[in-house]
Amino acid sequence: MSKQRFVIVSDSGDSWVLGGDPDDGKYTDGDDQHAMPALLKDGWQPKSMTAGSGSKDESSYWLVLLEK
Repeated sequence: MSKQRFVIVSDSGDSWVLGGDPDDGKYTDGDDQHAMPALLKDGWQPKSMTAGSGSKDESSYWLVLLEK
């Protein structure tokens, strides 16, 4: 059975696991929000992406579904 994670990725390069890091900080480091590179390195594969934008600023965001 495969596992799934949703990750938010911003155009600034930040990324974080939606709902927090379920692996007790394995993919986060304090205020460092670079979960996506660590997840990909750990064997997670992107399955779908949904584009969005921030309402308070001009940033773009993507919701990425990963599977392992």
